[in-house]
Amino acid sequence: MSSRRAHLLSIGLLSGLTLIAAGTAAAQSDDPDGLAHTRLTLGARQITVVYDSGLRADDGVQAALLAAPNVSADIGVRVARLEGPRTLRVGPLGPEPEPEEAPASGLNHDLWLTRSPTGWALDARPVEPATAEEASKLGESRRIPVSHTATDVAADSLSVRLEPTGDDTGQLTLRWGRHRWATDFEFVELPRRPPPERTSNIGRPSSLTRDSDTSARWRGARLGTRNETAFVTPDGASIQVLFQKEVGTDHRDFAALESTADGELVELSGGAVIRLRSDVPLRFGDTLIPTDNLAPNFPGSYGIWLKAVGENWRLVFNHEADSWGTQHDPAFDAAEIELTHTHGGPNTDRPLAVHLVPRVEVEGAVGLVIHWGQHTWEADFSVAP
Repeated sequence: MSSRRAHLLSIGLLSGLTLIAAGTAAAQSDDPDGLAHTRLTLGARQITVVYDSGLRADDGVQAALLAAPNVSADIGVRVARLEGPRTLRVGPLGPEPEPEEAPASGLNHDLWLTRSPTGWALDARPVEPATAEEASKLGESRRIPVSHTATDVAADSLSVRLEPTGDDTGQLTLRWGRHRWATDFEFVELPRRPPPERTSNIGRPSSLTRDSDTSARWRGARLGTRNETAFVTPDGASIQVLFQKEVGTDHRDFAALESTADGELVELSGGAVIRLRSDVPLRFGDTLIPTDNLAPNFPGSYGIWLKAVGENWRLVFNHEADSWGTQHDPAFDAAEIELTHTHGGPNTDRPLAVHLVPRVEVEGAVGLVIHWGQHTWEADFSVAP
């Protein structure tokens, strides 16, 4: 057996133990419901939007809502469900920016896209009242202001995306017909409970000594300090990307990015490489990114690396999905694809982040978007048959 094959097998066995639990959890949480799910996790706090990606812009009430040049009375269509923790604030929903006390519950609201003679909004209605006060207001809605722009390209079906814009902030965007709506959200720091009374650790057994090497434990803890973006298809297939959090433009790795030489990879000295996990094979142009690369009958799992090639960029898929961000081994590279790269715009201080964007121009296409400061890298993929 070759050393490469043996190493991959060892990776597969170790990853298999992790993926058994992860795969079981995914199977339980992502059972097919015929709806699309888009999720974003920032600092272990998750926002989820569930919607029907089959809602057509030219059907029934939708057509009246979207196509009319103006309306004389309020009209609306239920388009999605918004879910999030108590720390999530979207428009008037959730805690105040500096709350004196934590809300009783998180967000679980149906979103209605509404249009009135004065403009557009998202009306949010509680799905299930958590308190008597909410029960008394179940028929009431909370209006979330949105920005609206007309688009040149029509989106035949509804699509939703969650884009991280900061360490604790993001933007919710809907595309439908020749319209685009957006609203910002943030995760708010809640008042902390008083810490419990400290007790002594004297007398507790420990395997650690003064000279113990704790670097592995430290690295393991650091591997857990990642954010996540995910998209679940209507048939329950999950596509997830993990990326290191709080890597801003003031980080030393960003300075190194700006001087990346031809043929070199962008390294992350403070954490793990960006990781892609998919329940289904993905096709980037002519390049197939299969499942089962680490263990049979398990999702595909890859580390993905940015690579400078002349004045262009490529994305490298590597079988070592959880390697440290400075420890790329080319012996385990699986594929390379071309990236579209842009530089510029007003977003000068965006931290490193990844999000998945349903493409309205091509049915079934999804964009993998990486941004950092004024840099944006993109590649489109589809679920392979």
